[in-house]
Amino acid sequence: MNFLHLLSSEAVQHIIIHCLNVSVWRSAEDQPVTQGSVKFKAWSGEVFEVGGELEPEVLEDSCWIKDGRWHQTNFVFHSLDPTLLPVVDIYNLPKTSPGSHYHLEVGPVCFL
Repeated sequence: MNFLHLLSSEAVQHIIIHCLNVSVWRSAEDQPVTQGSVKFKAWSGEVFEVGGELEPEVLEDSCWIKDGRWHQTNFVFHSLDPTLLPVVDIYNLPKTSPGSHYHLEVGPVCFL
């Protein structure tokens, strides 16, 4: 991994959380992102989180919709510091109850 970090000037990774009746980022469309939202640990140990210097870009967030159908929140991590990626851990994943589920789709890192 160190070799890839040394040869690269930036890196990109996508993580999609598919969710059924459970929110992971916002609790409603018109609500701000809260500190209780998911957080992501970088390869370097730093944390991507709401309001932090390393806040992920969110391309889509429809997990707040609780209508019995699957939705998703799509995170993009793009950094000019390639040592931040890949994401190695995810914190604050929601507790599920009967009728609510989620699963993660962790994409590969593209080192540029």
